[in-house]
Amino acid sequence: MIFATATIIGIVAGLQRTTIGALLGVALVSIAFMAAVAMSIVPPPLTTLFIALGGYNLGFIGYLITADMMEQRRA
Repeated sequence: MIFATATIIGIVAGLQRTTIGALLGVALVSIAFMAAVAMSIVPPPLTTLFIALGGYNLGFIGYLITADMMEQRRA
């Protein structure tokens, strides 16, 4: 579920087409993980952060590749 949510966030960040949007998405995922570590009695494993960041990157890069393919098809 973490991976799917992060992938969707990555796609949405790509739709914004701004560098700030892309950086804000990564920052929000990291801040949410830090909040979970701070509030939890037993901190979550670090691999969940890596899974979330991997999902975000996959969604963002997938959007960019799809947008590039669509643009080449128009030309």
